Amino acid sequence: MAPVLLFATPATVGAYDLVWPTPNPAFSQGAPIEDFIQPTSSGDPLSGTFGAVRTNGRRFHEGIDIKPVMPRTRKGEPTDPVYAAMDGIVAHVSTVAGKSNYGRYVVILHDIDGVEVYTLYAHLASVRDGIRPGAVVTAGTEIATLGRSSSGYVIPRDRAHVHFEIGLRYGTSFQSWYDRQKFGSPNWQGSFNGMNLEGFDPLQFFHDYSDGKAENMAEYIRALPSAYILRVNAAQVPQMVQWNPGLLARPVPEGGPAAWDITFTWYGLPKQFNPVSASELGEADHSGVVRLMAINRALLEENHSRDTVRMKNGKPVLYTGAIDIVEMIFGRDFPAKGR
Repeated sequence: MAPVLLFATPATVGAYDLVWPTPNPAFSQGAPIEDFIQPTSSGDPLSGTFGAVRTNGRRFHEGIDIKPVMPRTRKGEPTDPVYAAMDGIVAHVSTVAGKSNYGRYVVILHDIDGVEVYTLYAHLASVRDGIRPGAVVTAGTEIATLGRSSSGYVIPRDRAHVHFEIGLRYGTSFQSWYDRQKFGSPNWQGSFNGMNLEGFDPLQFFHDYSDGKAENMAEYIRALPSAYILRVNAAQVPQMVQWNPGLLARPVPEGGPAAWDITFTWYGLPKQFNPVSASELGEADHSGVVRLMAINRALLEENHSRDTVRMKNGKPVLYTGAIDIVEMIFGRDFPAKGR
C-alpha cells in the first residue's frame, strides 16, 4: 500500500509535502480516531493522542500512536511499513530496543521555513537498510517496520503501533545537563534523547495542514497558543535560535542580546524567541536569573500535567521543569535564585 500524500506541493515558497507515516488510510478518509489511533490498555482512543491524556490527565503523551492495518505474520506480528513524513536527513537511529523507552527508533530532521523540526518514529520492529545518520529521505520514503519494541515494558502484540512525534530539539549540550542530574544510567542517545526533544500535537498539525493552515512551518509554530513567557538573563545566542531563525520575534540587536524573552506553550515548547537589549533590562534582571514575565492564566489552569509553570493558590509558580528546559537550551546551569 502506497503512502498517503496529504497535500501536493504548489509552486509557492514555504510549502512542503506531508505524508501520513503509515499505510493506515483512516485519517485521510476522515474516519474517527478509533480507526487509526492505538489506545493504551484503558481502551480509550484519546490515550493514544497528544497531551495530558493518560492517568486521568496526570501523565503527558508527547506524540500519537498509530495502529497497524496490514496482514500480520504467522506469529501475529505487524508488517506495516513506516514512512518519512517529510523530506529530510536521518539524524539518529537507535536499533537496540533496550537502550530507550522508545525501543528502536529513528529521528529525521527537516529544515522548513527557517525552522529545524524533527520527526520521530518509535517502537519499531526493524529499520530499513540504508536508513542511517546522514541518509537523505523524501516524504514517503520507507524507513522501518511498525512494531512494539521498548525498554523495560513488553508491548502486547494487539497493541503494536508506531509512536510518532514532531517538534523541536533544545540543543547539543544535552549530555552535560544529563550528567549533572546524576540519573544513574547512561545516556545512549546523545542529543536525540527524548528529554532533549519537545513535540507539538502531530494530529492537530496534520489536520491544520490538510486545511491549508500550516503551509509555513515557522508561522505555524509561532501561532501555537502561548502559556507563559520566561526572561532568561543570558547574553549568548543559543543553538536553538541558530537552528530556528524563523522563531525570532525580531532580529538580534547589534552587539548581541543581553537577555531573551522566550514564549512557551503550556507543555514547554519554546515557540518564539525575543532578544532583549541591555537598555530594555529592568531592576529585577541579573545575570543568570530566569524569571516569569507573563502568563495565560486560563490556559495554565486548564493544563497542569507538566512541571514547568503551574497555578498554585491562584498564583503562577515556576517549577524546576521550566529551568531544566532553559538549561538544556543554553547549555549551562542557572542558579537557584532564578527558580
